[in-house]
Amino acid sequence: MVFDAKKINSLKLEKPILPESLKGGAATTIIDPAWDVQQKGRLGAVNHYSLMTIEQIKALPVDDLCAKDASVWLWCTAATLPHAYAILGIWGFTPRAPFVWVKNRMGLGQYLRNFCEFCILGTRGKALPAIRNQPNVGLFPVQDHSHKPEELYDVIERMYPDRPRLELFARRPRHGWHAWGNEIPSDIVIPGYPVPEYSPLLLDDLSKRATGNANKKSQRRCDD
Repeated sequence: MVFDAKKINSLKLEKPILPESLKGGAATTIIDPAWDVQQKGRLGAVNHYSLMTIEQIKALPVDDLCAKDASVWLWCTAATLPHAYAILGIWGFTPRAPFVWVKNRMGLGQYLRNFCEFCILGTRGKALPAIRNQPNVGLFPVQDHSHKPEELYDVIERMYPDRPRLELFARRPRHGWHAWGNEIPSDIVIPGYPVPEYSPLLLDDLSKRATGNANKKSQRRCDD
């Protein structure tokens, strides 16, 4: 059976589809949602991509995507900090600490001009970091719009070296990470959140499953 994005997005699913390499869920997940809070003005993120409501972000099936012992890193702005802490709890994770990305240039702000963004670490189960000397702040350069610093991935990989890893709303591939988003071939399927393209990793996996199921049905008919 041949799978493509249109066919996959039309499936009536209750749970996400994960490739075999993510069986059991991701040990570490980083999430960079397109918050709609204070992002609809002339200089807001709405000029770059479609935004998501708080309710849409809450509804992401993060619980089903992650292992029972897992860490989640949730990007947010100053305006969405309270929402980020609450959403981590809704997803079943305990907020542990914020990582503060200090930028090398001034950003926007209605009351104070922002020089930073936040990535909140949440955990569930047994998810202690491998190292205990990591500061919670980093001064990293700003690149194109919403391009998060590559340096934070290095931080996360040092703290949580166990794989598999997953990035939601990814914009570029990174070795050792599975990815999902509108701007990259996606390795997973999330019900209710269609994307334009799926990766060869997922398509091959789905084809193997379909062939295996067809062989099982054929074998049962022969046995009957």
